[in-house]
Amino acid sequence: MTYQQCSKPSGGVVERAAVPGPDRVLLAGVKLSSVDLRQAHTLDDGERQRAASFGSGIERDRFLAGRIALRRHAAETAGMGAEELRADYVCKECTRDDRVHGTPRYQAGPSGPAVMASLSRAGDWCLLAATTDAGVLGVGVDLEDSTAAGFDGFGLVALSERERQHLQRVEPALRPRFQTLLWTRKEAVLKALGRGLAVVDPCLVDVAGPVPLLPGFLQAPAAPSAVPLAGGPEGSGNRWLVDAVNPGSVGLPDSFTAAIALQRMPGP
Repeated sequence: MTYQQCSKPSGGVVERAAVPGPDRVLLAGVKLSSVDLRQAHTLDDGERQRAASFGSGIERDRFLAGRIALRRHAAETAGMGAEELRADYVCKECTRDDRVHGTPRYQAGPSGPAVMASLSRAGDWCLLAATTDAGVLGVGVDLEDSTAAGFDGFGLVALSERERQHLQRVEPALRPRFQTLLWTRKEAVLKALGRGLAVVDPCLVDVAGPVPLLPGFLQAPAAPSAVPLAGGPEGSGNRWLVDAVNPGSVGLPDSFTAAIALQRMPGP
């Protein structure tokens, strides 16, 4: 898989070994307060209406900034103008069909490519990902302060038994950051699946190894069955990529921890 550089806004490059049918994902970090909110006219009516529902001015502005930045990012990925995209969000957790909440997706004109995207906010910053690769079933990113999940008792409420065993092998001083790394991986995997923590127990999502272990009800029809962390059917690991993102490489402060998850169409 290749993470490509983003030029609008600032981004970075992280090269990874290619797998069969390499995917192209554009990543970028953005400071929300630097986004020009006057570009809100490029958003769909539903997105602007949703922004208006926020009571706090800061929350409203950050929501708008995130949507503007994500649309620009998706447009760059598709090679089109931001105003040419149509929001086509999908939510697997409810029956609302407003096309502006849930998993981010955009349609690039009537005959253009579909753009799968993901956004994660942390304070005044956000991490963006987008791809037009038709072989991608889902993409997810998560961004957290490096010690956000460093509190006592985190393992009991959020980690699987296997993850807790891994945590015990980590030096105590490094555990807060390691717990946050695990948390970003879980969030990224769930976003790639289009699911949320409101309905999924995080203890059921095991991200201690290169291939996430998932309960049966999270398995998409085209996704592989969960395989052991130590191995599995040949090629099964290529259907998932779960990896840390170097914050500095995509224009984010080093005080953050970030992760990306990519679910690919099973190969022949």
